[in-house]
Amino acid sequence: MPRIAKLNKTEMAARLSNVFQENGYEGASMAMLAGAAELSKASLYHHFPNGKKDMADKVLAHAGARLQKYVLAPLNGKDTPEKRLANSFEGVAQYYEGDVPFCLMNSLLVGEGKALFQQQINTAVGMWQAGLERAYLEMGLATEEAERKARSRLVAIQGSLVLCRVENSRAPLEECLQAFK
Repeated sequence: MPRIAKLNKTEMAARLSNVFQENGYEGASMAMLAGAAELSKASLYHHFPNGKKDMADKVLAHAGARLQKYVLAPLNGKDTPEKRLANSFEGVAQYYEGDVPFCLMNSLLVGEGKALFQQQINTAVGMWQAGLERAYLEMGLATEEAERKARSRLVAIQGSLVLCRVENSRAPLEECLQAFK
């Protein structure tokens, strides 16, 4: 008989997400995932019949909903483009939570995960870049400059996340976002 989950679905997704963020798709073993979910492997399969792929899909959907709430939705608000950008960058700080923030999308694109999740992740990043570009266009930037600035913001954020891992600190992300103000 499967063990009853002690965690609700949101808590379970967050715990599983941590395993995928820190280890990538291939590096996340069933033992690690079961331990994080506080379930036996058999119970984990009860909740996720297709195993690790189901878990990663659930985690990616949860992350996508958070990205939408904290980062993308503010870009589509009714405020001025400057305020929408500021709100979105504040949302980035909330989206990448923790003392040492990790990028789930980046972690899932390593090895076997790339073939499984690249299309979904490309779509999410494309929406993020498009939202930034729209705001910069509305601020009066030419199309090429808006595209360049949006891309440079994404590059800076992702680069800061690498430094967060290297330095074992949240400071690089905070410094990056502060520079956008």
